[in-house]
Amino acid sequence: MTKYAINIVWSDDDGEYLATCPSFPGLSAFGETEAEALHEVKVALELFIESYNERGIPLPKPERKPRFSGQLRLRLPKSLHERAARMATKDGVSLNQYITNALNREVSVEEATH
Repeated sequence: MTKYAINIVWSDDDGEYLATCPSFPGLSAFGETEAEALHEVKVALELFIESYNERGIPLPKPERKPRFSGQLRLRLPKSLHERAARMATKDGVSLNQYITNALNREVSVEEATH
């Protein structure tokens, strides 16, 4: 088993699942089911790796899932900072919680539209 990420999505254009491996541009495989697409992309990936090794091409490094600490530093215009602090107080929550709630609403709307 390799450590390369594999993405599987439904392709309306093809009427099948499409599996790709971002580390190897051009590598893709189809399947009538997600399991079939996964199987086919694994076969293709093995062939890509074999071909790279035979030609002396260095293999790309597997992508690593980023780790998130849950913390970020955010700079705001002073007027926005003040308005947000007032709204947080009005809602009875900390400024941190107020910003988290607002961001969560925005991200949820964005996810729902895509």
